[in-house]
Amino acid sequence: MAGPEDLTALHERVAALEAELAAHERRARSVHDDLVAKVEQLESHSTWLQRMLEWYSDLHEFAPTAQLSLDAGGLICDINLTGAALLQVERQRLIGRPLRLHIVYADRRLFLEHMRRCRGERGQVVSELRLQRSDGSELPIQLLSKEDNTAIGLGPTYRSVIFDLSERKQTEEVLRLGHQRLSLALAASEAGLHEYSWPGGALQSSPRWAEILGCDPDVPATADLWAWLEARIDPADLAARQRAHAAFIAGQSTGFHAEFRVQRGDGNWIWVRELAQAAERDAQGRGTRVVGVLLDVSAEHERLAEAQRRSELLSRLSAELFRVEENERRELAALLHDDLGQRLVAVRFKVAAALPHCDEGAITGLNQAMVILDVAQHNVRSMSFQLSPPILHDLGLVPALHWLAGELASSYGLQVEIDDEGPLPALHGDPSFLLFRCIRELLFNVVKHASVQKASVRLRSHEHYLHIEVEDDGHGFSPERLATRRLESRSFGLLSVQERVEGLGGHLVIDSAPGRGTRVLMRIPLAVATSSST
Repeated sequence: MAGPEDLTALHERVAALEAELAAHERRARSVHDDLVAKVEQLESHSTWLQRMLEWYSDLHEFAPTAQLSLDAGGLICDINLTGAALLQVERQRLIGRPLRLHIVYADRRLFLEHMRRCRGERGQVVSELRLQRSDGSELPIQLLSKEDNTAIGLGPTYRSVIFDLSERKQTEEVLRLGHQRLSLALAASEAGLHEYSWPGGALQSSPRWAEILGCDPDVPATADLWAWLEARIDPADLAARQRAHAAFIAGQSTGFHAEFRVQRGDGNWIWVRELAQAAERDAQGRGTRVVGVLLDVSAEHERLAEAQRRSELLSRLSAELFRVEENERRELAALLHDDLGQRLVAVRFKVAAALPHCDEGAITGLNQAMVILDVAQHNVRSMSFQLSPPILHDLGLVPALHWLAGELASSYGLQVEIDDEGPLPALHGDPSFLLFRCIRELLFNVVKHASVQKASVRLRSHEHYLHIEVEDDGHGFSPERLATRRLESRSFGLLSVQERVEGLGGHLVIDSAPGRGTRVLMRIPLAVATSSST
């Protein structure tokens, strides 16, 4: 029979077993909870993977680019809707069909080479081909292929993408044609290209640029080439060019334009024209990269200089012709007044002397002859004054203008106000007779075209010029039409006045419009201004 000690030990053993059983139950519940959590997590992952698979399928199916799978022989294993639309064939008919049948015949060898590289190389394989579409058109494409390691099948599969290159090819063609046109234009203009970064960047130039300046075309593009150019610019032109260039770099002007003399590498001096635009600017608008052209304009400057010399020669010849004309007018006026006028006076005296000795019938005839002689004598005197008024040569321009105003009032009813400051200042040369003819021409224009009874002539000294204004309140006209109406009397007279004024070194300004009268301003240089400027 067991003693108390044995019962105590038995109770302790039972308690230990119960504690161990409770511990096993707790561990079992913990493992169960962990398994439940992992199952739930796996179910969540499975759902996510399913959604991702669906998303990938949709992404593949409706991708904006053509996507397909090819086997090792180039057969189409799978293709999305975009690819089928690109090939213009139903997708069901494309599965299992060789892609090479949709490649332009001349490019099929390139496609076979593409598949060979796919089988022998790791990584992406890229080729440019042309698709033959069902409508007969050809489409330039880029085929990009890579082995699909996730595919499960009897052989390797290559995931491929087709990119439509038609837009890129069109852009490249536009750029090619633009570059060709630019090259032709530059060749026709014989311009030299240059490009540089700023500040202190290397100056890169074309062979034509080096040819214009006579420098070695093989010299490397460095900042020293820029310094070489500036060192050979004529000092008289260098400062102006640098100011214009600084304003252009600072963004104060959209383009750069300069003309200057430069000494070529062979020592000869030429005129060049530099044109440039900023290809790049920083945030403050400063030019950081500049592209420009250089043109040899020496021949143009020579032509301009020759034209200037010829213009000056023509001006001198014109002025001399006007002087000769005035002398001829004076001689003809003197001949009319002194010879023909005196002869008419003599005839009149003889007729008057014969009157007392004639009968009544003859007296009537002689009296009529006397009237004719008086009219002829008046006309001869008027013609001689019109040709060359003696008052112009004896007293000067202002008195001659007052005489002209009286003649116009008596002959045409035009009242001319002469507003002067007294004796005129000394003018360069002796232009009084030319100015008189110009003012007379302008006043006759008023008589013929303005349809008014009043006009004014104002003479004022202003700084280094004599200002002569001829003004009326008549019909007016459009000065812009003078150049296209050279045969009209008004335009011909104004052009003649303009030529004479410019021949004196002056300027002619016409201010007029239909319905508001006409104001003609002649600016004639004073002798003091001319001498001081020289």
